[in-house]
Parts: sequence; C-alpha cells; structure tokens
Amino acid sequence: MHSTLAEILENQKTGLLWVSQDGVVRYANGDACSRTGLAPGGKLYDPDLARAVMQAVLHRASAAVTAAGRPAQPGEPIPELSCRVVPGLSKDDAFVFIRDAVAVDPGIAFENLMQIIQSDLAAPLHDAQRALGVLEPEFAQQAEPLLAGITEVLQVLDKLVDLAGLWSSSALLANDRIELWPLLQSVWAELQPQAMARQVQVRFQARDEIANLATLYGSEPWMRRVFLECLEAAIRAAPSGSTLMIEHRQFGPRALLVFRNSGVFAQIQAGIELRQAPRGRAGTAAARERIGFHLCRQILALHGGQLRDEIEDGERHLLIDLPTGAPHRPTDTQIDIAQAQRYASDLAALMARSRRRQASH
Repeated sequence: MHSTLAEILENQKTGLLWVSQDGVVRYANGDACSRTGLAPGGKLYDPDLARAVMQAVLHRASAAVTAAGRPAQPGEPIPELSCRVVPGLSKDDAFVFIRDAVAVDPGIAFENLMQIIQSDLAAPLHDAQRALGVLEPEFAQQAEPLLAGITEVLQVLDKLVDLAGLWSSSALLANDRIELWPLLQSVWAELQPQAMARQVQVRFQARDEIANLATLYGSEPWMRRVFLECLEAAIRAAPSGSTLMIEHRQFGPRALLVFRNSGVFAQIQAGIELRQAPRGRAGTAAARERIGFHLCRQILALHGGQLRDEIEDGERHLLIDLPTGAPHRPTDTQIDIAQAQRYASDLAALMARSRRRQASH
C-alpha cells in the first residue's frame, strides 16, 4: 500500500477495516485492531458483519451492522461495535467503519449546558448590570479598579448568555433584508471612538460601487453583532497607529468581507488554547475573545456562512463568508422558506421597476 494512503487510513478518527469479499482483512488501522483484535490477513469472525460485507460487494450497497468487538481487558464483557459497511474501491472489496455502539454524545451534554446557561445566568446577569448602573458616583469612583474587573467579567457572561441563546437555529428565524454598507457604517460609528483611542484607522474597499454591495437576508441584529465582534477584535489586535483594511469581494452568490493581514481571532483559529491567567485581566480578555469567536461562528453558520482564514503571500486574512439572496441551510427549512419568500418578493419588485422604466422610455 502507498505510504500516503496508509497514513490517511491510520489517522481516521474511527476504526477502519479494508476487507475482501471472503471476509479477509486487507488492512486495519490501529483503532480497528484494538476494537476487533483483527489484523491484516485475519478473517471476520462476526457472521452479521461478514454477511454485510458480502452484500456490499455483490450489490454495491451500504449497510449498518452491530458486531461483537474484543474486550479491552480479559474478563471484561464483550463490547458491541457500530459498523458502517460501504462498497470498496474495486468490485471485490468493502470498507468497514467502526465505533462504539453505545457512546456518550458530547453534543447532547453541550446542548444541556447551553440551556442551563441561558436559563440560570440571564436574570442574575441583568440584575448585576442594573446594580452597577445605579451606584452612587462617589462610591463608583472609589471602587473603580474593582468595578472595572467586575464589568469585564459581566461582559464575558453576557457573551456567553448570547451564545447559549443562539444555539438553537430557531433563534435566528428572521428574513430581514440587510443592506451591507449601512450596517457597516453603523458598526463603525459605534467603534470609532475605540479606534481613535488606539490611533487605529479603518479603510473599507469595495470592488464594486458601494451602493451596489450585495444584499443579505437573515437576522439584522445578529449579523450586526458579527461585524461588531470582528471589527472590535481587529481594532484590539491592530498595532497602535496602523491602518486596518477591510475589503468586500463578490463571488457569484457569495459575499466576502476580508479583514486583511489582521490578527483578529488568530490564536483561536489556529487552535491554540488561551490559558487563563491566575490574576489580572488577561484571562478575562482571552475568554471574552474566545466566546466572541464562537458566537460569530454560530451566527454565520445559522445564516449559511462561515468564518475562515486565508493565507495570501504570507499574510493572514480573516474572511466572513456569506451567501446572498436566500441561503441554503439544510438543517432548518423554515428559515430557507422564509428567506426565499422575501428574496422572491424583492426580486419581483426589482423586475417590476425595470419594466416601468422600459415603458417610460
């Protein structure tokens, strides 16, 4: 076997067997060996799995099978394995993908955590923010160092509650018609004082006329939140006195906002854990940035978009990649239908206006 192919198969997250029609194992990666006890040259011992392989070879049909595995330690009960059998690369072989039949789904635990955060933190967080707002000015001035730290912690919790509230796609069931340029102007107006304090300039470039920038559909408040989080993080990451370049690109049905050569979310995108500092505000700032990143990624995913990196001539760019018109989101057809209806209405209005102009000439 080619060494590159062997490495790809070995690094599969699930166990993988490459089996011939007669059940003889041609290849088994490390995970499959430990789960089944099979090695190349061995033969499938589970009759159900052997029959599924035969059917996959003869009829070129996939099948799901529960098979017996090998105990991790002598005396332990025999584990059940969930196997997915698919036709192989030639007419006389098949692949078997293996995982534990009973496994804890981390997604369920995370869903529960998101619900708890939303239900248990939202009200206390609102009360704490309101209490800070009614402090006597004299006391607030004396306790400023303490209050600054508390405020940063509350900001982190606020982002966390927002993220928890967004974890269900129904939170973004909206079909707002979003004009990109006014939205960017609104975000910039809010963050301009922060940029001026850091002596950071922001320049926006569009390959088309600004008035002709693509129209987006979805939740305008949450899309504004994405731009706010990304631009604020970019301003924080930019060196003092620098100029931040934001570029708009249109590629067919997709619109890209590119933060050129920006350090925004750089450590998180690279998969580097931001370690919590024992004291001071560094840990709080890192947590705020990490939650902001996940918040943006979730909002964009629910709009059919993504947050991704692009390396060009050694420079790293952050891209907000969004569909224009009515984005396809296979996990929530309600959103697709609502946005498609709004998009069709706008398109019909534009066509009617074009016909009126032609008739007047």
